[in-house]
Amino acid sequence: MARKLGEQLVSEGVLKPDMLARALERQKATGQKLGECLVRLGLDETPVLRVLAQEFKTRFVSTAKLSQAKIEPSLLEKIPVRLAEGFDFVPLRMDEAGVLYVAIAEPQRQRAIEEIARTAGVKQVLPFVAVRRSIRAAIRKHYYADAQAFEHMPDDESCPHCGAPVSKDDFQCERCELLLVRSPDELQKRDNVSLVRALIAPPDKKVTTERPVHPLMDKTRASGYAHDPERSKLVPIITGGLLSIVEKPLHPFEAYVLSFVDGRTPVSDIAKVTSLADVELHAIFESLCEREITQLTTPPEKPARAPRRAPEVKNAKPAAKAVSTSAPAEAPASAQAPASAKSAPPQPPVATPAPAPVTDNAADGVIQRAVQLERSGKIEEAIAMLDQGISKLPQPAPLYNRLGMILLNQRKDYARASALFQKAADLDPDNSAYMMNLYTVLSLTADATNPGKKVKRR
Repeated sequence: MARKLGEQLVSEGVLKPDMLARALERQKATGQKLGECLVRLGLDETPVLRVLAQEFKTRFVSTAKLSQAKIEPSLLEKIPVRLAEGFDFVPLRMDEAGVLYVAIAEPQRQRAIEEIARTAGVKQVLPFVAVRRSIRAAIRKHYYADAQAFEHMPDDESCPHCGAPVSKDDFQCERCELLLVRSPDELQKRDNVSLVRALIAPPDKKVTTERPVHPLMDKTRASGYAHDPERSKLVPIITGGLLSIVEKPLHPFEAYVLSFVDGRTPVSDIAKVTSLADVELHAIFESLCEREITQLTTPPEKPARAPRRAPEVKNAKPAAKAVSTSAPAEAPASAQAPASAKSAPPQPPVATPAPAPVTDNAADGVIQRAVQLERSGKIEEAIAMLDQGISKLPQPAPLYNRLGMILLNQRKDYARASALFQKAADLDPDNSAYMMNLYTVLSLTADATNPGKKVKRR
C-alpha cells in the first residue's frame, strides 16, 4: 500500500518523486505510515486521506474538521479514554440505530474495530480515517479539557500516554511501560532469557535479550580485590525479598548476574557461565551484599560415602564364629597413634553459614526459588512462583504489568499477559497505561488467533 499510495499521489500531480523518496526514507527510519510521513514533510493531508479512504472504502476526517467537532459528553462517558488512547481513535457520534462513528488512524485493523464495538456495547462501528496526530489532539481536547490541544499537536514519535520519545523498534515505553506494538508480527522471536532478570532489571525499550553492557570498573571497585581461591568456592544466595530488590537501583548487569544465582552454584562456576573473571564477579557480589541483596555462604558439605559392601561369593564356606569376650576388642596397631601425632582439624573458610531452606510460605524467597526453577528448566513453575510472590506485595500492580510485558514479549503468551494486565488495571484504575496495554493485547490476541480474517497492514 505504501508504494501504491505514493505512486497514485505522484500520478495525480500532488506529490513530487523527490518528496516520495524522502518520505520512504523517513518511513524506513521511524516505522510510521507513509501517509503520516508525507504530512509531516509538509504535504497537504487532504489528498493523502482521500486516497486512503478510497482504499479502505470509507470516508475521512480532516484535522480542521476534527478540531471543530462537537462530541456529546454522554458519548465520551460511554467510551473510556483508555480505549481511545489504546487504539488511537476518538468517538464522533452515535445514531439511534446504535451505530458508532469514530475517527481512527488505522481503520483497516478489523480486530481493533471489533474490540471497540464489544467494549462500547454497540452493534456497529463505522471508522473514518484521520491523521494520528489529529486524533491524539482530539483526545487531549475532549477527554482532558485541553483547549490548546490542536495548537500544540503531539509528536508522532512520542509515547501516546506520557509523551516520552519512542522509536519504531521499541516494544514498550521506557518511562510508563506502555505496550507499543500493534501487530503480532512485531513480536519477534526471542531467546529464552531469564524471567527473573527481566523482572528485576530496569524497564528496557526493546527488552533486549543479549548480555548487557558491563558496568564501569570504578562502580564495581574491582581494583580493590586480589584473587582468593577460597572465596571462589563460596556459594552466593539471594537474601533480598522481591519488593526490596525491585525497589533498589539494580544495574542491568547485576540483574544478569543474579539470574545465575541459584543458591547452589559457587562463584567460580558462575564466573565460567558469565565469562567474567573471579575478581570482577566478587566486586559485583560485594556491592550486592552491601545492599543486602545477596550473601556468600560456605558450600554444603557432601555426605560421606558409605563403604562399599564386599560382593558375596557363591558357595563360600561360612566363616568361623568369633569367640565372644567381655573385654572390648583392641583396634589394629596401624590405626593407633600417639596423642602427640594427632593434628588439629582443618578450619573451613570464613563465611556466613548457609541458611535453612526457604519454605513455600516465605515471601522473601520468591526470587531465589524462581531462579532455581528456571535453572532446572521448569519455566511454567517459575512463572507461577513469580505470580504468587507479586500477589503478596503491598502494591503489586506495576509488577503485574511488567510480568505481562515479559510473557508477551518473550513467550507470546497472550492469555496470561491479558490476565496480568487485567489484574494491574483492576488494582490501579487510575493508571491508564495498564488498561491501554490490556486493550492492545486483546487486539493482538484477535489478530494472532484469527489469521484468516486478518487484513493486510498498510
